[in-house]
Amino acid sequence: MQAAQIDTNDLATALREEIIAGHVRLPTLPDVAVRVKAAAEGGSSAGEIAALVAQDIALSGRLVQVANSPLYRGRAEIDSIQVAVTRLGTRLVRAFVIGMAFRQMFDASSAVLTKLFRDICQDAVEIAAICRVLAETSPDTDPEEAMLGGLLHNIGALPILARLDEAYGDDIDSHVVHELVDELAPEIGTRILKSWGLSEALVAVPEGCHALERDSGPRIDYVDIVFAARLQYLFSEGLINVTPEMSNLPALKKLGIQFETVVLEQVSTAVWAKQIHNTLDF
Repeated sequence: MQAAQIDTNDLATALREEIIAGHVRLPTLPDVAVRVKAAAEGGSSAGEIAALVAQDIALSGRLVQVANSPLYRGRAEIDSIQVAVTRLGTRLVRAFVIGMAFRQMFDASSAVLTKLFRDICQDAVEIAAICRVLAETSPDTDPEEAMLGGLLHNIGALPILARLDEAYGDDIDSHVVHELVDELAPEIGTRILKSWGLSEALVAVPEGCHALERDSGPRIDYVDIVFAARLQYLFSEGLINVTPEMSNLPALKKLGIQFETVVLEQVSTAVWAKQIHNTLDF
């Protein structure tokens, strides 16, 4: 079947108006993710957070699995959720719980849109891995928070894909979807992260990570980290051309990144990418 002929400008305007009017439902965090987030941010103990995680069998299994992974395992394998939370730390548990929720939020009837969502998830995981590595070298940012910013930087695509699935199903061209996501996802992502009660530093990520000349001042923030990680990922995939002027972009200058050289140690990045992939079941 030939894809429907769609005017992307008209559709973008219609989608934006529907979202502003509240006719398109923004994704919400599942109850267990809301509770774990609140507990981690409220200073709850590992035991209290483990009790919340234990309410979700799949989540419990994943966290124990990552705690036993080569990246985190200690001298002995564990099977206790509380020990897993203690080993990983509450901030990392919070990031993984929210990230897993993101992975489970989209259920389309369209094979075209399902594939596009999987591609978006894969991109997010790769970028999150780079964020985690970059943040380790910055005293101003938390690696787990940076990783979460990378995972969620394109979450605004979800309502767009859901609405297109409802209206067109497989009768839509993937290029049209990409155009709509590029135009609308940043502002929608801001709305979603704000509604989830995430910090202002993370709420700024969806829109800020696309602003080439953004300069937040001398301190490195999560937008800077995600911006640099996104550029590095696009560069590694051959999706952008590198110019010497890129090294003068404010975020890259603060991070000390020279695009004429290798930005990250590839082995370290690959380890993190694989770990996050396995944990989030991407």
